[in-house]
Amino acid sequence: MQKSQLKYAKTPQYLRRSSLNSQNSSSPKKIANKTQDQMTGSQMQLEMSKSQQSFRSSNSPVGHCQSVSSKTFPYPPSPTRTLQKRPSQIISKQQLQSMHERSIIKMLGLKMEAICTKTSHEKNKMVFICQYPNCEADNRLGCSYCQIEQHGNHASQNMEIQTFCKIFDDRRQQFDNLCNQIMRVPDKITQVKTFFGKLRITVQERLQQIEDNVIKSIDEELSWQPLERDLQNRVNYLSSKNIFDMTQEELTESLSFIQGKHLSEVEYIINETEKYLTSKVDQVQQSWNDFREQLEFELKTALGDNNKIQIIDQKQRKEYAQQKLQVLAQKQEKYLEQFRPFQIIMNEIQEEERKIEIQKQEEVKKQTEIQKQQFIQMKKEQKQKELEQIKQKEEQKKKQKEQEREKQLRTFPHILYTQDCPHRLPCNTIPIFSCCNKAYPCSQCHGYQFHPPRISIPSYRYCMNCLEIYLVVFPTNQSVNCLKCQIQQS
Repeated sequence: MQKSQLKYAKTPQYLRRSSLNSQNSSSPKKIANKTQDQMTGSQMQLEMSKSQQSFRSSNSPVGHCQSVSSKTFPYPPSPTRTLQKRPSQIISKQQLQSMHERSIIKMLGLKMEAICTKTSHEKNKMVFICQYPNCEADNRLGCSYCQIEQHGNHASQNMEIQTFCKIFDDRRQQFDNLCNQIMRVPDKITQVKTFFGKLRITVQERLQQIEDNVIKSIDEELSWQPLERDLQNRVNYLSSKNIFDMTQEELTESLSFIQGKHLSEVEYIINETEKYLTSKVDQVQQSWNDFREQLEFELKTALGDNNKIQIIDQKQRKEYAQQKLQVLAQKQEKYLEQFRPFQIIMNEIQEEERKIEIQKQEEVKKQTEIQKQQFIQMKKEQKQKELEQIKQKEEQKKKQKEQEREKQLRTFPHILYTQDCPHRLPCNTIPIFSCCNKAYPCSQCHGYQFHPPRISIPSYRYCMNCLEIYLVVFPTNQSVNCLKCQIQQS
């Protein structure tokens, strides 16, 4: 069956070959074209070898698959042999549009298609690739003659090269998509570098700010307005003025100048300035030393141990926590050592202040006791005098009250009550009802026999002791005491 197919395939080609030769012999133009094709083929041998190499180095499984011939000859083929296996011909623009990029051979700026190298196949185009796993042909790529001769028993496993390239591209896209879904290691190095870059800028800005503040504080602390400036201006003014143009005050001051008054003032300013500035400079120097030591200590303590990162997992949490606690305890001990001198100074100052406070309190106590004794003695004397005076006044008041009471009793317009009413709260006054202008202890004592009691605000009262009638800002039925009598009783 295979031989009959081969005979059937070759017979028309033989006839076509004979007819083609007859046409070429009869047509000089076609002979010239054939000669030109042969010359072009001879000139492009080196480029064909490059195209063979580029085709074999492609990502296609066809380029990487080994044929029977490659297994027989392990060494790389020679350029002549490659040219024989990979001849090509120029493609038209219409064919180029329907072809895949990887099935096109590029040479000398031209785009060509591969043709079969077998002499009996008449440079037919390479159109298929064999998918049969147990194919024994020397090349999986072939033309239509190769399909019949070497792949006829599994022709259904052949695929067009253009279809193969398109399917390969689809699989490549799926492959790339799946590869992109693989989790990658995050770029933590860039993140760390960015963090330290920002931290470095922040630290530099902070140090610059600290430097500016320290310089400003020192300048403000050491700023000094020279005391001799006004004196110098005054002496310069006197020196520049004509003696006959001076006033009497300026002449008097000039006489004082030649007598040495201004010199003594300058000497005094020199001594005071030296004392002040020496003290100030010492204070600033001491403060600067303390500040510098503290800043260096804090920077060393903060950055000394943080020179590496420790990656831990769940199993190492305990060891990591113990290590961190130990480091923090060491830092705390360093801080305590740094604070001890200042704590000693504070304790000494507080002890001195406490002693001064105790002395002040003792002096205050002594003065208070002295004043207290003096006050007690004075009070005793005053009390004796007051008691004597009070006794005399009380006797006089009693007499006057008795006389006044007798007069009031004779002319008092209301009933006199000597006992309090059980219907109300205890008090020493009796309300006077405005409805009848009569005095009753309460509204129940007033009764409803003649008329109902009228409650008014304000209301009048009279005191059962002093019989004084006065107006209060309370209702008639509210108990009110006479403050005057209460004060006297107390």
